[in-house]
Amino acid sequence: MPRLDTTTQFITVVIICLTLLSLVQGALVARRRKDAFPLRPIAAYASIPTMVGTAIEAGRPVHVSVANTGLGGSNTLLTLASAELFYQTAVRAEPTILTANDPLVLPLSYVLLQRAYARRGHADRFSGRYLRWYPAPAQPLAFAGALTTTLSADQVSGSILLGNFGSELALVLDAANRRKQGSIASSVDLTGQAVAYALAGDTLIGEEMFVAGAYLGDNTAQRGAVVALDTLRWLLIGAIVVYTFVSLYEPVRTALLGGG
Repeated sequence: MPRLDTTTQFITVVIICLTLLSLVQGALVARRRKDAFPLRPIAAYASIPTMVGTAIEAGRPVHVSVANTGLGGSNTLLTLASAELFYQTAVRAEPTILTANDPLVLPLSYVLLQRAYARRGHADRFSGRYLRWYPAPAQPLAFAGALTTTLSADQVSGSILLGNFGSELALVLDAANRRKQGSIASSVDLTGQAVAYALAGDTLIGEEMFVAGAYLGDNTAQRGAVVALDTLRWLLIGAIVVYTFVSLYEPVRTALLGGG
């Protein structure tokens, strides 16, 4: 494994320290003043209240599906992010159906659904029958086919599709569009993300999947972390622009003067 030179190591340490400092400071500021820094608008999160309101008026469930995720592997963070969005949706919509193709997602979802009912003061209405396991991890088309059946059989009002979908996502979104059901989709797979961007009503892109707690919940620490990361992103872009300008200035200046 190649070793990093001293300069690269120093820059890496500085970036990590600045990131941690920004996260801590952002969380402290957000805890004192929740509206101190506005969050960057994300259309998908803004549309969830509308999806939930439509479902409540129609007396239909909201459907959340997570594909090819699980705990204890490379998809653990993705699983936790999807579970957070499921919880925030379940707090708002009753009932909320969860479909998954990994059995390890079910215990976590069971606890979160129970918490959502308790938070609404409806703990006596809790039922695990809204958690569905379709055991087809190696057959994405079979899982997509099961989801299209869920859209029809349960007459869902809208669907939030997250995880590691591939091209089979088109089958589910097409079924939702034909039934005029709302949809929000996102995938860590580039093919699935392209399908989501083309067919879904709204799309979560990249790190937007991991900030549901900040946009839909009341966790000030998460809110401050999102603001800090957005700020660091713009600072990094600015640093790249300045570095590029400085790097090109002298060669261009020499070439122009030499040519003159």
